[in-house]
Amino acid sequence: MAVKTSKPNLTLSGIAITHPDRVISETGHVTKGQVAEYYANITPFILPEIARRPLSLLRCPSGIDGECFFQRNPGKGLGADVKPFEFRHKGKTYEYLYIEDEKGLLEIIQMGTIELHPWGATIDAIDYPDRMIFDLDPAPDVPFEAVKSGAQDIRRRLERRGLKSLLKCTGGKGLHVTVPLAQKDEWPAVKAYAASVAEEMVAATPEAYVATMSKAKRGGKIFIDYFRNDYTATAIAAYSVRARPGAPVALPVDWSELEGLKSPSEFLMKEVVERMSGKRTKAPSKQTLPH
Repeated sequence: MAVKTSKPNLTLSGIAITHPDRVISETGHVTKGQVAEYYANITPFILPEIARRPLSLLRCPSGIDGECFFQRNPGKGLGADVKPFEFRHKGKTYEYLYIEDEKGLLEIIQMGTIELHPWGATIDAIDYPDRMIFDLDPAPDVPFEAVKSGAQDIRRRLERRGLKSLLKCTGGKGLHVTVPLAQKDEWPAVKAYAASVAEEMVAATPEAYVATMSKAKRGGKIFIDYFRNDYTATAIAAYSVRARPGAPVALPVDWSELEGLKSPSEFLMKEVVERMSGKRTKAPSKQTLPH
């Protein structure tokens, strides 16, 4: 991939990145150009996570300390490779946006996007999710070691049900445990299955876990958020930058690395690019939920 630097723009794969020197995070002095170059470098790994999926974009045009907002509908200025996806749900018609390639990715980054939140299904089979996600969201007073234990707990329970899972640092407060699916079950069945796992954990250890949306009940506990397994719900993409101080990255890690993790936001862009250098993308094995 040819990378050319010019004043005042940065050009990546034919896409002009304006104001590349704009600081988007004072912590670490992270610039818009560095974010764009990161996404260009990590394209082979992030595209399988986001391509041909409805996306919610967290845009921070003036940086993460300025005004940030979510956008999921196509609009003017996002670029020719940012495409509309129209679908009907419960009698209403909606139009979301999606991308297919590196140009589409860089066009949305040019428009100040920091975070990418895809659906758990592609536009080609929108009613059939290809992943089931458990988001472990700890209360502020819960230590990260407890979150790590919770991830192992979910993993073991899934294994007893015959399901293999993947681990991801969210770049925020918690961890994601994800089960790749073969797109055989519709959203309600996948959500109900995830709920059964979460509720099983709460019943076994009610002092540690909660599976309700009510924030009043989460103090001192880990919220097992299975509600991301729902039609129109999203989750932070693997390899996405986060709009947090220092611009950490949501990074998939091997289960063997869990014990040594110090924080769910310990991985930064440069480190991730170096980590993935020379590696090849590998599609996860798809699974069918047991019935």
